[in-house]
Amino acid sequence: MKHLRSSLFALFLLALALSGCTTGPKIGGVTVAAVSLQLGATSPTEVRAPLVLRFANENVVPLGYSGSTHKLFLNGTYVGKAVNDQPIGLPPMNEATREVYLQFENPAFVRQLAAGGPVHQVNYRLETVLFQTAGDDKHEIKTHSEGSLELRNSAN
Repeated sequence: MKHLRSSLFALFLLALALSGCTTGPKIGGVTVAAVSLQLGATSPTEVRAPLVLRFANENVVPLGYSGSTHKLFLNGTYVGKAVNDQPIGLPPMNEATREVYLQFENPAFVRQLAAGGPVHQVNYRLETVLFQTAGDDKHEIKTHSEGSLELRNSAN
C-alpha cells in the first residue's frame, strides 16, 4: 500500500511537471515608442490629440496584434490614454508607425507644457498593452518605453 501511494505521488509530480511544458514560448522583443504629439490642431481646448507611435519587432518571425492601449506620462505626470482598435502587422526585424488619438485626462498640465513653444522636447514614459488573438486564445503583451518626445504645438 505504501509503495502504491508513493508511485501515485511520483506519477502526479510527473504529470504536473509535463503540464507546464505544453505552452509555447512567449514572444518578446516588441517595443512601442512615442515619436510625436500634436497639440492644438483645432483648438487649444481640445481634449484629444494625435500621437505618433513606432512599433518595432525585434523577432525573426512576423507578428500581428488586434489592438493596443497606451498610457502616456509627460515629465513624470500622467496625461492620458490612447486606444488603438486597428490591427497592426509587424514584419520580422522591422518597424511600423501608427497615429492614434490620445485622450487627455490632465489637459491643464498639457496646456502648461504647450506654453513652452511651437516645438520642443519633453520626457515621456509610455505603458503599452498589445492584444493578440489566435483562434480562441487571447494574449496580452505588456511593454513600456521611456525617452524624449517631440511636442508640437500648432496653436502658437
